[in-house]
Amino acid sequence: MVRNKLRRLTEATDAFERAAVVPHDEQDFAPVAVPKEAYVGPRLAFFDLETTDLKGNFGRLLAGSIADSWGHVTTFRYTDYPGQTLIDDSGLAVAIRDELERYDEWVSWNGKLFDVPFLNARLLRAGQAPLRKDRIHVDLMYYAKGQFTRLGSARLENVSRFFRTENNKTPLTPELWALASAGSTHALEEIVEHCEADVLVLRDVYSHLKAHLTVKHR
Repeated sequence: MVRNKLRRLTEATDAFERAAVVPHDEQDFAPVAVPKEAYVGPRLAFFDLETTDLKGNFGRLLAGSIADSWGHVTTFRYTDYPGQTLIDDSGLAVAIRDELERYDEWVSWNGKLFDVPFLNARLLRAGQAPLRKDRIHVDLMYYAKGQFTRLGSARLENVSRFFRTENNKTPLTPELWALASAGSTHALEEIVEHCEADVLVLRDVYSHLKAHLTVKHR
């Protein structure tokens, strides 16, 4: 009996010594890979719109892109939602609204002053309900200036360069906007590429500025 007890103690000691020792702080804070379908936290939507004008009475929607927390991008084009006229963007506006409302939090760049009001204008023009007001909306532009961080410029392109983000904005020319507005599918695809790059850059910048988000507002 004594020999058996001694053998069991020896085996237990050997097993403990072979086990990897993880520091206490790493045990507490090591990242845990969670599959997308198993994630139950707040769902973030990084979004951006491309339009023909800055005002909702003269302009209309060309495209809109939404990236989720994993960097998967969903894009909506006006060519996918033909309306009653060449300038009818009501179907596109509704599709973007419905997709955004699937998320718990929205992240934009100057979205509180432009993207959301513009989309709401086009929705109301089509006789549709505006975006819901019960979603948290983080406009990252305000966290790149003022009391939070002074990076020299609040333009997303400059902030992206400052942080050396993995994704980068793509250049566009006025002629390209005009061609896309006139119905050029080739120009529209370049606009879409630009929009998709924007939401991925926005997601990259969020990873650097989120430390400031101690309080989130709707």
